[in-house]
Formats: sequence, structure tokens, C-alpha cells
Amino acid sequence: MQPLDRNGNIPLVYQLGEAIRDKIGRGEYSQGDSIPTEDQLQKFYGVSRTTVRLALAKLVNEGYIRRQQGKGTYVNPRGLVAKGKSKPFSRDMFGVKSTTQIILSAGMKVRTEVLHFHRTLPSEEVAAKLGINENDPVLHFERVRYADDRPLVLERSWIPAAQCPDLKREDVKGSLYLVLFKKYGHKIAAAHQSLRAILASKLDAGILGLQIGEPVMLVHGVTYLEDGRAIEAQESHFRAESIEFIIELGGYSQYARLTPHDLLRRRKSAGIKTVGSTARA
Repeated sequence: MQPLDRNGNIPLVYQLGEAIRDKIGRGEYSQGDSIPTEDQLQKFYGVSRTTVRLALAKLVNEGYIRRQQGKGTYVNPRGLVAKGKSKPFSRDMFGVKSTTQIILSAGMKVRTEVLHFHRTLPSEEVAAKLGINENDPVLHFERVRYADDRPLVLERSWIPAAQCPDLKREDVKGSLYLVLFKKYGHKIAAAHQSLRAILASKLDAGILGLQIGEPVMLVHGVTYLEDGRAIEAQESHFRAESIEFIIELGGYSQYARLTPHDLLRRRKSAGIKTVGSTARA
């Protein structure tokens, strides 16, 4: 068992949720199986009952687990909610989580297609984000990430070449963060990300299997190492109906959930009131 860090800045609620998510992703808690009770989790991890309940509530809202009154808490079938409808992938915006982790946590297979990989000079904007000079070379690559052979996101990344001098095209066919750690000892510590809805361009539509003008979630971000250096500038185009972003507000606030466009449309057609995001404290 990986112990929870009681001296760090990440609240125990988030650490416990991540620990359970990892067990689900690795198959230690299999789909349809019950997970340990609140009492067992409390004793096993040495945390309060409140911490356990908040962590489990977080996982329920993300779709990883479901509760059955009087019976227990169970691991959801891969990516499905109780009613059997497809559930969008959830991205917890509090922690730094790779696309690989998101897909594996949903119980699906990951496949990566590398469209481009080359060494180049950064634009003024990319150089500013990475904290480097415009004459400092970067490694730029574009990837399509698939979940069970369905395109989920088009990713564009820029990495300072000086920090990963011999990074190769083959290295980015899997989890980039894992390669950065194993090959260079780079530990991802934080990220700054912004997101907004856009309409699919001809390129987005062709790569992601959408119609031109369908909704896409555009995420711009910068990822940082433990020593504060920027290691990656990224631009990601997600299929909007397949992803939802979970944003934590405050130490014990629960969720502000950005609901996918097609779900909003179904709610409106059903006469259910919605404001585009819901927050619960």
C-alpha cells in the first residue's frame, strides 16, 4: 500500500480518492466487485470517517463506483452509470492526471497514434509558457489518443529539447509522464490549465470523427516539474460528448461539473432545468 502523505499540500480526501482510483485502474478492485467498507478504509488508511465519505462521494460523482442502499459500494462497469448509459470520461482538474490514466481508469484500452514529431524553434507564446528563449529548440509532437479504438483527443505538445535531449517518436506512443519519469527522472508536480468550448474545425472533425461545427473542449495547459521548471506546453482538443471536467472549489467543496453539450441538450429537451454547471458544497 502506498501511504498517504500527511505532510504535503494535497488534502487526504484527494489522496484517498486517487489511491482507490489506482486500484480500480490496475484491476485490484474489479468491475462489479464491492470495495472495502467505510470502516475498513478508515482503519486501513488511518483517516477520519469524514475523509472516507468525501473521497467515496467524489468517486461516485466521477462514475468510478456506485452505492447500493443496504448492500455496499461497487466498482462501475467500464465507463457506465447505473442506468446503463455511456458516461463521459472524467478529468479531475485538482490533480495532474495524464490522458492515459483517464482512459485506463475508465477500464478501457489506450492506443496512441503519433501524427507528427520533430525538433523546431518555439513560437513567442510557447517560449513564454515554457520559460525559455525563442532560440531554444523544442520537441513538438501531435498525437491522437484512442479509448477502445475510439478517438478521444487530439493533443499537441511542446517540450524543451534541453530537458529531454534524446526523446524519440517511439517514446510518446504511450504515457508521456511515465516516459519523462523513467527516462529522465522528471516528476510531474503541478499544471495550469484553461478550458473553453469551441466548434470542431475541418481538421478536428476528420481526426476525432465529428461533424464540422460540433462541440469540442479546448484545453491549453503548462505542466511543471517539482523544481518549478515548465516541462510541457500543451493544447488538447477533446470530443465534448466524451469528456467532463471536475473542478474542486475549496478544501471541502465537492464539485463544479462542466456538463457535455449533448447531455445539456438532452436535459433541455426533457424539460430539466440546468445552468451549464452544477456546484455542490
